[in-house]
Amino acid sequence: MSKRRRAFAIIALTMISLNALSTTLPANHQFNTLLHVSSESSSPSTISYGSYDMIQYPLPNGSSSPWSITVDSSGNVWFVQQDPSALMMFNPSTQRYSQYPFPSGTDSTPESVTVDKFGNVWFSELVTNKLGELKKGASSVVEYSMPSANVPFDSSGSQNVVCGPTIVKTDSSGNVWVSCDFSNEIDEFFPSNQTFFSYPLPYWQSSPAGFVFDKSGNLWFTAADVDMIGEAVPSELKNGTSDGITEFAPINSTYTFIASHEEDLDGTIQNITSSLPTPSGIALSPDGSTLWITEHVDSSFDSYNINTRSLDKYWTSQTYDKYGYTVSFPNGIAIDSHGNVWISEHYGNKIAEFVPSSDSLFEFPIPCCTSDVAGPYNLALGPNGTVWFVEISGGAIGELKPSNSTQSVTLSTPSSPIAIPQTGSVNIPFQVSESGGIGGVSLNVSGISATGALTSASYKFGQAEISFAGNTTEVNDTLGLNTHGLKSGTYYITLGATSTSSGEIYSSILKLDVMSSASGIMTTEIYAIVGSVVASVCVVAVLYTLSRRPKKTVIRRRSRH
Repeated sequence: MSKRRRAFAIIALTMISLNALSTTLPANHQFNTLLHVSSESSSPSTISYGSYDMIQYPLPNGSSSPWSITVDSSGNVWFVQQDPSALMMFNPSTQRYSQYPFPSGTDSTPESVTVDKFGNVWFSELVTNKLGELKKGASSVVEYSMPSANVPFDSSGSQNVVCGPTIVKTDSSGNVWVSCDFSNEIDEFFPSNQTFFSYPLPYWQSSPAGFVFDKSGNLWFTAADVDMIGEAVPSELKNGTSDGITEFAPINSTYTFIASHEEDLDGTIQNITSSLPTPSGIALSPDGSTLWITEHVDSSFDSYNINTRSLDKYWTSQTYDKYGYTVSFPNGIAIDSHGNVWISEHYGNKIAEFVPSSDSLFEFPIPCCTSDVAGPYNLALGPNGTVWFVEISGGAIGELKPSNSTQSVTLSTPSSPIAIPQTGSVNIPFQVSESGGIGGVSLNVSGISATGALTSASYKFGQAEISFAGNTTEVNDTLGLNTHGLKSGTYYITLGATSTSSGEIYSSILKLDVMSSASGIMTTEIYAIVGSVVASVCVVAVLYTLSRRPKKTVIRRRSRH
């Protein structure tokens, strides 16, 4: 089914739901019922990963499909669940859930949740076309009907299309910004007078999947269905127009593709060259210079330098089809005060931490619950170095909490970049060391292709399995890379060591400069005394004091289940 037909199938179903509701519900109203407070959840489960403990809290009362999550200034965890549709609050101190039902009912399909600077909780309801609010200290939800848009259908006329709210974000003034998936707009809601402004997007069916404000107050967003990112400058926006909004496709010369996209409802096709397949989550570095972006159809995440307009691509570890998926589907993303990037791997079934300062990647597998994959879709940062995430298929929320473990693994590699030929071979020495009794690791490499499996290249380790037996805490090894007509340019590949006991993955990112070589096949040895190489240190499990810091299926263009 084409995107256009799928979109109108959703819209038709949504309009039916809205028509049914409109006979009984006013446009803006409050649900006058008491707050439902659940009993304590089922017993949480804990697994230790080096410097972190992962704790899973099952949802109460048969609830499932938690979708989006955030943490307020008091440390309370807020999330929306889709079965039944409700706003939920989890108090980490008491380990109790509070449930706030929706006036629109249990099938409204909430998509996103955020907390504004005043402590009010805002969320979107996709199917019922509502923006929801729970005022700080209130016990019941208020809903606001999203405006519809008159969208050109074809040369014969136009059609009234509902918003279809997904992403919700508040700005420094407390205004609420909403992505309209169906009407292809970004809407701004003014709580002071309860009015909406609507800003049509330049590219049809853009489907923004993530919002972030930069230090100038400009709104950056991912345009998932046109493989682009966009920027909206509030001072230039005009209600009902696309003024002040730009969308564009960043390019990385080593990874480009051409996507065919319908540019209007009449089905006119245009080709878009991009290096961002289905960008999803987006976050901003503390210095305001770099956007970090996840790709929800690949095993990669990217950094986009706002000043130089350059795009670098990084790779999670390969999935090896463990859960039936060849890619890890990075989705949720957040950046802590140290500049470390946190990512939820939807089908990689892991929470990942990337440390740009050391080019280190750490991945923490999520023990599966009632399904093959827990499905960590979104995450949020909490106080004291905690990371919270949802398990949309596992019926739980999870917490990654710093611990006092002394376990660690370190990968020491030569300094980057490493020059290699387009066709030829290179041997890269590195050292794996451990402390705290890791036991052993298995080695792997990821990069270049969508799945992370090397293309136009192959690799081999001196020893792919390392055992730290007896007094052995350091092992020297070699990564042999062979290239077979690899395109020239800069690549980042992920050299990983997976703990044979816990499954935690410790990785170092290697930067490769592939140079064109007219002389044909070349062989390169990188000579170094491993003990004196410049280390890209991946210490995943150091002491906490050192370390820091649905049953109802909704058709979507982005793969989410």
